[in-house]
Amino acid sequence: LGWVVPFGAPLTLLASDTAQVAQAQRQLVRIGWDRPDAVAVGPIESLAPALPRRTYPSVSFSDLPADLSSQAGTVIDVRREDERAGGYLPDAVHIPLHALLDPATPLPEGTLWVHCASGFRASIAASLLDRLGRQVVLIDDTMDHAAELELLAS
Repeated sequence: LGWVVPFGAPLTLLASDTAQVAQAQRQLVRIGWDRPDAVAVGPIESLAPALPRRTYPSVSFSDLPADLSSQAGTVIDVRREDERAGGYLPDAVHIPLHALLDPATPLPEGTLWVHCASGFRASIAASLLDRLGRQVVLIDDTMDHAAELELLAS
């Protein structure tokens, strides 16, 4: 959140239950946000029934080799530079999550297959890219699994 929402911008938390709200508020305090402007609890369908929702495919590293052979695309690694020292996908383009927020950052054409170390930052990046109208596939998997599959270079 600290990378993608300008500090002080209006913030509404949507959560399934109050425990999720409490956890999110603890995390917000750690980055300097005292409290959200509003909170809504319940299923997203009941909170915003008329709002359009978008989806995009989600795969694991196990699916990656077969999927890329059948679809044109580029793998985007949104991890920090220091994380890549532990291994990286050889053909991936490195664009750290924070760089995706810069309109001057060039993005490859075609489908963007997005990954990070565990799937969390990749899900944020995939949402940002989807919002820009890009064709996105989220690789919701861990780098440990990519290593087990022997997909990494070092």
